[in-house]
Amino acid sequence: MARQIHNRWSITGELKAQTPIHIGGIGGDADTDLALAVNGRGQYYLPGTSLAGAFRSWMTQLPNQNDASIKHIWGDHETKDYGASQIIIDDAKIHTRKPIEIREGVGIDRHSGTAAERFKYSRAILPKGVSFTLNLTFDSQTNDDPIALWQLLNALQNGDIRIGAAKTRGLGRVKLENLNIHRQDLSHAAGLFNSLLNGGTPQPWTADLQAKAAYEMPLSLDIQISWTPRDPVMVKAEADGIAVDMLPLVSQVDSGVRFVIPGSSLKGVLRSHAERIIRTVCQTPTGEEFADQIHLNLINEIFGAPSKKGRDPNQIGMGILFLDDCYGTLPISEDGWFNVERATDLHDGFKSELKTAVGMKPYQKLQPAVHVAIDRWTGGAAEGMLYSVLEPIGVEWDPIGIQVDLARLEDRFPDQVQPAVALLLLVLRDFANRKIPIGYGTNRGMGTVAVTDMTLQVQGDSDIPGLAGDLSLGPDFSQLSDDLRLELSVAWQDWIEQNQTKGAA
Repeated sequence: MARQIHNRWSITGELKAQTPIHIGGIGGDADTDLALAVNGRGQYYLPGTSLAGAFRSWMTQLPNQNDASIKHIWGDHETKDYGASQIIIDDAKIHTRKPIEIREGVGIDRHSGTAAERFKYSRAILPKGVSFTLNLTFDSQTNDDPIALWQLLNALQNGDIRIGAAKTRGLGRVKLENLNIHRQDLSHAAGLFNSLLNGGTPQPWTADLQAKAAYEMPLSLDIQISWTPRDPVMVKAEADGIAVDMLPLVSQVDSGVRFVIPGSSLKGVLRSHAERIIRTVCQTPTGEEFADQIHLNLINEIFGAPSKKGRDPNQIGMGILFLDDCYGTLPISEDGWFNVERATDLHDGFKSELKTAVGMKPYQKLQPAVHVAIDRWTGGAAEGMLYSVLEPIGVEWDPIGIQVDLARLEDRFPDQVQPAVALLLLVLRDFANRKIPIGYGTNRGMGTVAVTDMTLQVQGDSDIPGLAGDLSLGPDFSQLSDDLRLELSVAWQDWIEQNQTKGAA
């Protein structure tokens, strides 16, 4: 017998990408290792299953939700106690005329510092700013307000839910706009008639409803790092130019493009430095195979690690550290940059193309620099070793955004929370003291940055003394409370003593 439905809530809105998105599909692409999902009409789309999985996963993290309440809403395939899901989510067609972008990913061998064998890949992404329609239906078996649904919509409006792949590496953040809610009363004939004729009764998203939608955030840290470049800072685009060999990576934003440092690049830099700290204090050797090099105590839990045969599956999976893409503030004309990429020489024509792309006095923002390797025998330029780079020298950047999901770590490895926070603060301290360059050419005078401000906002309740509210971090973290620094120092020393003889995970 079909279940009784009192109210049907029909939700529509527009999910707009705050960062690029990757929704993987079956099969592939001749030019891309990780292609985007396409529907039967060859259109990029977001499967309803992807949305449902992300929404359900977010709801399970709320402190006021338990396993039974989650299964009551989303269903359960393991038993017959809960039945099918009460939420139905349609596939969403992507609304964009912008071309897709290709991001390159690479694993760095810890011995050579170059690309690890068989660990280089390309990923197709939908650029920041694309949007798609959300169509969600919730069948309620009671007349009560669906508080869990209101909380979900509130979280989407706040941009607290990520979708798709590579969520910890800058992708997947979305925000709900143009929200519309209709209630269809199916408990009597008049309500059913109104639902069929008018689509139900509109439910305004009032202040009272928003108050009911308030939710308690799980324990997390939100870190914002304001910075300025001391040297040219860029990530190299995969494709070379013609007049200039190496160009900065750009990504589409609004009606133009901007320079970008992908979250994957930032995360790789921070992970490498964190590994250096761990290997130093624990005297842990570096494995020969790349898959062994990246498995390390505490690093796995913070940054994530792929599964490998013979390892404990509870210590493998997505990490707790999320880094957003960091964009330059310089607006660039999309057509102008296209012409810069295809300029054929570095004479007056190239400067004119740059001026069209970035505005007046382009050489105050970008400088073509020619580099050469010297032949040790002749003292002249080595054959095939003359190259040029378009270096951003006067470009300002947005703050670097970092989110740390401590609730996930606390749930799985509660004894690792304090050591993990201590390690992250050590890495951020070194970054603030210019010990961690970012981007391309860091061994050749590029990538040094100066941190101008660093703030930490604590969401949820923490058991660590002094870790609460909004905190301002100085370069040496002297502004942190004595209790917090003492607590983390003791936990860090204890963790080192316990792991010095254990080696890699």
